[in-house]
Amino acid sequence: MVPRHRIPWCSTSFANPTTASYGGLMSQGYVPPGQFEDLLNLIRQASAASERAMNAAKYAEMAASAAGAAGQQAVVRAMHMANAPGAPTAAPFSPGAPDPGVDLTRRNHYRAAMDVDSGAEGPNVEEVPPPPLPPAGPSARRTRVQLPDHDHDDGPTYYRLGIDYPIDADDDEVLHQCARIKKLENLEAVGKKLRKLCLVANCVEKIENLETNTNLEHLELYQNMVKKIENISHLRNLTVLDLSFNKIRSTEPLAACPFEYLENLYLSSNKIVDVEGIFHFTQLKMLELGSNRIRAIPEQVSSLVNLKELWLGKNKITSMSLPALPALRHLSLQNNRLESWEPSFFRNLAGLTHLYLGHNNLPDLPDEFALLADLVEVDLVRNAITQIKPIPELQKLQELWMNDNKIEDLAQIANLASFPSLKTIYLERNPMQDLGNKQAEERYREAILQAVPYIEQLDAERLNIELKVISDGTERQVMGIRRA
Repeated sequence: MVPRHRIPWCSTSFANPTTASYGGLMSQGYVPPGQFEDLLNLIRQASAASERAMNAAKYAEMAASAAGAAGQQAVVRAMHMANAPGAPTAAPFSPGAPDPGVDLTRRNHYRAAMDVDSGAEGPNVEEVPPPPLPPAGPSARRTRVQLPDHDHDDGPTYYRLGIDYPIDADDDEVLHQCARIKKLENLEAVGKKLRKLCLVANCVEKIENLETNTNLEHLELYQNMVKKIENISHLRNLTVLDLSFNKIRSTEPLAACPFEYLENLYLSSNKIVDVEGIFHFTQLKMLELGSNRIRAIPEQVSSLVNLKELWLGKNKITSMSLPALPALRHLSLQNNRLESWEPSFFRNLAGLTHLYLGHNNLPDLPDEFALLADLVEVDLVRNAITQIKPIPELQKLQELWMNDNKIEDLAQIANLASFPSLKTIYLERNPMQDLGNKQAEERYREAILQAVPYIEQLDAERLNIELKVISDGTERQVMGIRRA
């Protein structure tokens, strides 16, 4: 999925370019003809607000000066975190990365699931900045939308579609984010013309009043208050259904929905216990079920023969047993309760290119790992691994994340040479690094560079960066300098 670019508190209703339509904040200030007294009140309020804004600007200037010093420290720390795969990143409209623990998309598209414990601060203790978060795999496609802070607002608690936010009869898309919309209504104004309905971070409690929108292809009610999947079985043309960040407990109602074109189904961050009602969606390519209460994956998943991405991070899954899924390329089982390898896993999912198993309790890699010959990226962060297993069959492997494991023997690093395509390696915070011992850290670094001198990134450090310089119209390549 491409990250969505949204601006909080900007709600819009898109129509054809030639159609005049009011939306966003304009609709909130709209006064019907004849209500001039209300208009005068609005003008008085705007005048008072501008005076408050001038005062606030003065205080903001002083606060900005004080924030400068803190900002410099934050930049130094951010430079390290920015290079850590899966580390929190700025989201376009806030998603997030999402509490990063949601099993959603890659780097800023998929976020890492991390739990950081904060201890009590004792008296007379010097405050020391915490170390950067350890990198983890992309367990999250995006994050929860961060709602903006607002001054005191005397306006209505909720706004209404078709009234506060006008809907033009020629609209084929209706998009509103953080707009305080509580109910789906008045969409019959667009009827069959509506192709995309996207209400993100609102207050919708029930899916309803879509009877006339039979040509809807994209329904997104991300981050609302929906408790039940209902009243959508007639939307036969749906290709995208996103009900992430709601209060849904069961997917069983989907069994009555004949969505023969559905390709992307997002149900992360709900309260789902059992995977059910989805096995007839044979065109499904993306399935997100992260951050739920799932304990096992049923065998019926094998009917999803076109599934390419399956995101199951941050659940309660205890077994790696999965049926054959020949089209699957991306799989995330991060932040579950895995403690052993299942041999059938490797035979059934031999086509995987991206595998994320971080934050479990898995032991050393089994011989069957060699069956995943197409792997490009693998996340094994924070498990119980004690050795780096040489697997020459993984000729395509480019990124290997094994930091925060239990590897003690520095000699294990020599086995990295069995991965000829390796570009990025994370091994920090294993016992062999002896973090804090400068001499030991240098031996750790030199051992890795000797084993795989062609890598481009070691932990958070970029190596051999190649720059392209265009001066007189010709392109030249300049190699970066490797740090000593």
